[in-house]
Amino acid sequence: MGAISEFMGRDHERLDALLEELRTPAAATRAKELFARFDAGLRAHIVWEEEIFFPAFEEKTGMRSMGPTAVMRMEHETIKQLLQAIAQAVETSAPTDSADTLAEVLSAHNLKEENVLYPALDQSLPAEEASVLLARIERAAELSRGAARRRR
Repeated sequence: MGAISEFMGRDHERLDALLEELRTPAAATRAKELFARFDAGLRAHIVWEEEIFFPAFEEKTGMRSMGPTAVMRMEHETIKQLLQAIAQAVETSAPTDSADTLAEVLSAHNLKEENVLYPALDQSLPAEEASVLLARIERAAELSRGAARRRR
């Protein structure tokens, strides 16, 4: 397993754990805080893919309008719509099945990324280039964590 697969797989696990916690009945009293963390984390993850990894992969492979990154971008739009629906439900304390739907969508989406896209990224990018991209993401993640701590 390459560096990108490992890093992004760990982030999937972190996000899956947050979503699973959010879906528990006990989380109702903390739903806004849990969802805010999950939403920010998932949106950051999508940005890392779409603005850092996907362009590098497309440059190396020539696959731009077709291929795995095009599929992932379409699925990201569905994920963002579900995040919006959950945000509205959390804000108004309304019941919704959007979190369950999102869990199903993310499960299939993450499998494709972990079994197809991330390994393809690891294979197509030289180790040095992958390290540079991961360093950019780690810096962005640290900045996001710092901003989140300041908001609390």
